[in-house]
Amino acid sequence: MFAVIGPAPGLESEAEYAYETLWNGVRVIAHLPGNGSMRLLSQTGVDVTDQYPELKALPVLLPGPQAVLDGEIITLDGEGRPSVERLQQRMSLHHPQVIGHAVEDLLVQLMLYDILYLGEPTVQLPYTSRRDLLDDLALASPCISVPAAWPAPAEQALEQTRLEGYDGVVAKRLTSPYLPGRRTRDWIKIKHLVRNRPAT
Repeated sequence: MFAVIGPAPGLESEAEYAYETLWNGVRVIAHLPGNGSMRLLSQTGVDVTDQYPELKALPVLLPGPQAVLDGEIITLDGEGRPSVERLQQRMSLHHPQVIGHAVEDLLVQLMLYDILYLGEPTVQLPYTSRRDLLDDLALASPCISVPAAWPAPAEQALEQTRLEGYDGVVAKRLTSPYLPGRRTRDWIKIKHLVRNRPAT
């Protein structure tokens, strides 16, 4: 499921959405068959599991039923903000030995923000129910987390992410199902203007 780029919902409809940080990273779908293994598939369907060995803790955190999770891989800079440059360096590595060394200097994190399957399909559930399921899993480790979602008003989420140096927020309609492969206004990507970013 993909977001459209647009302005924040107006005052008359902003309470119909939750607001999540816009991560400037690599979108992946995590497949956990329930046998202790995992596959990370990129947006184009490429298996990138071996490129990010530090994320193989996910099946340990979720050893139960089969699951499919949606999220984004990011790399942080020295100030704790997502860094496209550092992530691109990590994405270019493929040799296991080189990747092993890079884990120390270019550590990645997996931000999980949706759940498509948990023992049975969940895509038909509304966003609020899927978030409840995801939050109840309590997935947390140094490299794996479920980021918070803000309720309305949208301005609070926009101001907080601007101050923290993120690119913006994604507004997600509370009643929306998960629509695989579709781009819809149920998810709205709201980007900060460059001139509004804090000075570095």
